[in-house]
Amino acid sequence: MSKETLSNDSTKKQLGFEYQKLIALEHCLNAKNGEHVYIECFGDVQYDNESIEVKHHEGESNLTSNSVDVWKTLKNLVLEYDRLKSNDRFILHTTQRIQSDSIFYDWNSLKKDKKYTKLKDQSITASSKPFKDIIFDTKIITKNNLLEILDKFQIKSNEPKVAEKLNQLKEHATFKLIAEELRGAAIGILVQWITERAIDNSDKWEINITDFNRDLQFSLRQFTTDKTPFPSIDKIERDDSNLEKEYKFIKNLNAISLKKQDLHQAFEDYVRSEGAYEELIVRNPTLADNLIVYESDITTEIATEKSHLSYSLSEDSFLDNSHIEKSRDVYFKCIKREHNQIKGVSDTQKYYRNGRIHNIIETTDFEWLFSKTDI
Repeated sequence: MSKETLSNDSTKKQLGFEYQKLIALEHCLNAKNGEHVYIECFGDVQYDNESIEVKHHEGESNLTSNSVDVWKTLKNLVLEYDRLKSNDRFILHTTQRIQSDSIFYDWNSLKKDKKYTKLKDQSITASSKPFKDIIFDTKIITKNNLLEILDKFQIKSNEPKVAEKLNQLKEHATFKLIAEELRGAAIGILVQWITERAIDNSDKWEINITDFNRDLQFSLRQFTTDKTPFPSIDKIERDDSNLEKEYKFIKNLNAISLKKQDLHQAFEDYVRSEGAYEELIVRNPTLADNLIVYESDITTEIATEKSHLSYSLSEDSFLDNSHIEKSRDVYFKCIKREHNQIKGVSDTQKYYRNGRIHNIIETTDFEWLFSKTDI
């Protein structure tokens, strides 16, 4: 199979959105109780009477006189003037550089009238012309109001790209008590917390800093102990084709007539546990022995459970197929029982234990279905 990727920019767009959330997180970390940070409400990020548009570009690139990023941002400010006019500053936060031949060079030192003249006189390209037409349409905004926007409009150029911004955040005072190798995971937890606020209220993505600081202490507590925090592994979408793949543990579960919904759950637990296992090893390679012991204990537990229920079998169990039901009982007792914690890991999730059960079936000769030799 060719390793070439399809031509699309979805990854770059997603990277830009993650960068926006890192910028929002930085403001949250620096804000005070009682303050608020808004995302996608009054610009990309709104904090302390500043509306911030965030633009991330891969590689080295320049913000030119005809840059769509600037003209489109100004167009949006014009159209949203009534809603945003109480702000003290409008910021374009961009990773691009500004060369001396751009009209935006040394922009922040210019007076509003000079900014107006530079924009007005600029011979515009077709891609930015629709934005310029709106900006200077006096039916939409008066010249005085446009000058007010320009007076407040500043450009922060050559800002750190996403990888550098992430490394900067790792050095924030908030994470000083966390081991360096765990700071990325800690930041991921906080970004997830910010994302969940959008799920809580999709009409207004608002971060209450008092709530943020309260939950921050709880969220980061796991990273300041001697234990490695259990990784956050996303659930997977259910796909019937997964159940048709040549997985030994799926065949074993089909042999005891498991319903499709339970097969899907088993497959999800298996995949997530594999992801968590790999992440734990990456975070802390010294956990390898503990993970082996954990899996060995699971092997003993399921073998013991099966042996225990085998005492209720008889020859008749294989005539009326009740051995299938008893095999299913073994399975559900194993996955429903309380799960143990991995030594050296905090907050081990139950799906991990269940996923390791499926891994044992996948990699050993253990079978759920009773046979006559089990009597």
